[in-house]
Amino acid sequence: MRGMSAAFTTDFLISFAVVAIILIMLGLIINLYSELSTIKKRYKKMMGGAEGSSIEQMLSAHTSEVKQAVNEYKKLQGQVDKLEDLVRSSLARVAVIHFDAFEQTGQGLSWCVAILDRNNNGVVFSSICGNEAERSYVKPIEDGRVAPNYKLTREEEQALRQAMHR
Repeated sequence: MRGMSAAFTTDFLISFAVVAIILIMLGLIINLYSELSTIKKRYKKMMGGAEGSSIEQMLSAHTSEVKQAVNEYKKLQGQVDKLEDLVRSSLARVAVIHFDAFEQTGQGLSWCVAILDRNNNGVVFSSICGNEAERSYVKPIEDGRVAPNYKLTREEEQALRQAMHR
């Protein structure tokens, strides 16, 4: 009987170990099922999206919004380019010089004005005032230089330099 008792004890221990392993496995399965259930709920909530729309619908809507924004950006960039061209060609640099063209006047009544755009294109206006007469001149300026068939006076050159450095 003693041999049988040892066999019974061994069988009992093996059975007990198998039951313990089954219970542990059952606990793990229940834990995994619980986690899977939580993941399923989160997945359904995510795929359901806001206000019942699916994530595909949300992505599609966002894609169309991005395309609209890109088109609007392109339009605005075109307008900015036009404005930059307008600013570049607008008369923005001005310098005024007063001087005495003749010693006897002494009142600084003569003047010249240089008006240039950002590309240094524009004109120089001059008015030479004397006791009995006044003469006015206009000379075109391109790229910061007077046209070859004109000559600038010292005062006109000074006004041109001042305007170009503004």
